[in-house]
Amino acid sequence: MANIGTYSNDSTIDAADKLIGSDGTSGADSGKTKNYTVSSLTTHIAANLSSPVKISGLSNAADDTAAASAGVPVNGLYRDGSVLKIRVS
Repeated sequence: MANIGTYSNDSTIDAADKLIGSDGTSGADSGKTKNYTVSSLTTHIAANLSSPVKISGLSNAADDTAAASAGVPVNGLYRDGSVLKIRVS
């Protein structure tokens, strides 16, 4: 098997795409390398979210400049009142 860094990146994610991982269940398959489809992971994650995601502790800032002053990193989340924003500059 080639070094994983030598494989090309796939810019389009499809439900049938496969990812590689290790089986985490106890028993004979524990730790064995397995393939997982994007579709199966999506189904698993959706089924195991016990409640809506809650985001707390965000800085309140009027714009990216104010968010930067508050220590929000580029691509970080902040809020302007009840509006969720992403710092882009």
